[in-house]
Order: sequence, then structure tokens, then C-alpha cells
Amino acid sequence: MNARRMTIFSPLPVYLDEELTSNTLAARPPGLDGLVIGLLPNWRPSARDLLSTLGAYIKQHYRPEAVILEHAVSEVPMNTGKLLDLLQGKLDDLAKRVDVVITATGD
Repeated sequence: MNARRMTIFSPLPVYLDEELTSNTLAARPPGLDGLVIGLLPNWRPSARDLLSTLGAYIKQHYRPEAVILEHAVSEVPMNTGKLLDLLQGKLDDLAKRVDVVITATGD
């Protein structure tokens, strides 16, 4: 009988702040109560719907000061690959207005 092998990949993420020895990432807050939550969709079609639903869930189950749903990126620089350069001003502005940012992609 021939043995077959199968590799299974876990969908669970490995968080860098749990894996790195020198933690240079921002600390996670202990909760969402009293915080301003920023929701940042990318350009994929369902990202805004996904984050809108998550925002409603957060408002229902936590006590955030505010939940801010940002507008998605309307144009992706396909030829230059400089998406972060395009977003730098938007990200800097968002970081000044919120305590936590949640982002998503959705098709």
C-alpha cells in the first residue's frame, strides 16, 4: 500500500510581538473600552463591509469612545508598487486621531 503524505497549514497567525525578543512593536491595549478605534479598509471590494460589521460589533460589545471607519484606498499603484508611500500621509493622520487601528482585506 502506498503511503500518501499531506501537509496541513494552520490558519492561525504568529504575532510578531509574541515571537520577537526585542519588541519594537506597539503594545496591545488590554481592552477597547474608552479608546478611539480606527477601521482601515484596503481597496478590495468587501473590506469596507467587513469592517463596518466589525465596528458595529465593537460598539455593541465594548465601550469605545469612538469607532472611525476610514475611506478605502481608491487607486492602487500597480506599476510602482509604492502603496505605503501613497498611504503615508493618511496613515500619519489616522495615527494622530485613534488609539488602535484594525485593518482588513475582503473579496
